[in-house]
Amino acid sequence: MHLSPYRLLVLRAVADAGGVVAAAARLHLAPSGVSQHLAALERETGLVLLDRSRRGGRRTIALTAAGRQLAAHADRLAAVLADATADALALSGRLEGVVRIGAFPTAVRRMVVPAVLALAGTTPGLRISVHELEESAAVAALHAGDLDLVLVEDQASALRPPPPGIAAHRLLDDPYRLALPLAWPAPADVSDLADRPWVDGPPGSAVRGVLDRLRAATGLRLPGAHTCLEFPAALALVDAGLAVALVPDLALPGTPEPATQVAGLPGLGARTISAYVQDTRRLAPLLDTTIQALRTVEAP
Repeated sequence: MHLSPYRLLVLRAVADAGGVVAAAARLHLAPSGVSQHLAALERETGLVLLDRSRRGGRRTIALTAAGRQLAAHADRLAAVLADATADALALSGRLEGVVRIGAFPTAVRRMVVPAVLALAGTTPGLRISVHELEESAAVAALHAGDLDLVLVEDQASALRPPPPGIAAHRLLDDPYRLALPLAWPAPADVSDLADRPWVDGPPGSAVRGVLDRLRAATGLRLPGAHTCLEFPAALALVDAGLAVALVPDLALPGTPEPATQVAGLPGLGARTISAYVQDTRRLAPLLDTTIQALRTVEAP
């Protein structure tokens, strides 16, 4: 009996992704191609590897006991191939491959894009694929193997431990600033703006989170006159002279809006941006280089 290593890896992808369609997207194959590989593997082994009684709808595909045992062998095969790839890269001195990054909007604009441009000049064999995603979706994609690196944000004073199986690399601290209309007097303290209209956000949004933390720290009500999901919309209200907004430095445009002033006051705090990665030898050299580029980039 001769087993195809590639077909074992296809079986592993189906097991990890929970279905043929999802595995096909991960492997860059047509779903029919994945099904053909699985059928060929069953013919090679003479075993039933998929529990077809659960097919249909959106249900996750289940492997039979034989399928699970072969998928476990495929896990070890994938690990061996990852080690071989890492050793080959180290021996050759080349950095070639793709790193798939998930990030939120301000990080894409001010960190990821400049890092991609810098890497294109210094490490042309390293290709970056950028995906703008909310954190929960990005971390889920990282666990699933659909992303290789995810940028997340925490309050600098209260960093979360990373999820199991994930390593966190601290990249930078991003201080908060007050953006307010140029026509308003420059504040010496947050209390000078206590009765001014503020940009708030819906529960769970980044805009609401940072403003609630400032309210708690100062004991001020800081009335929310407007509601925005993202910082660019908040800054548009500021530039129109309608409100003051608390925003991280990276959310500010490289060139301030003509009708906006920016104030950095004590006690505004900062957020920490970190890179989440899975422990994988296959991508270790590429991830190390990407993380270093993200750390050293000078955002425009």
